[in-house]
Amino acid sequence: MASIWTAVLGQTIWSPEAQFLALGGSSLLAMQIAAEATDKFGSPVSVADVLMSTSLRDLVSVIEVGK
Repeated sequence: MASIWTAVLGQTIWSPEAQFLALGGSSLLAMQIAAEATDKFGSPVSVADVLMSTSLRDLVSVIEVGK
């Protein structure tokens, strides 16, 4: 997931505590992340999942629970 955030946000994401909105994330970027994560991990990731997760770690947990 960090590699997807890195590509979409244009900055290297090192910390699992990184916060999407604090890094300049927007609803349009959340759509891109949701689509790429769904393709990569094979389980649905919604825009709401991206926006409502407080950190990268939280979003990964949401994806793992959804499998």
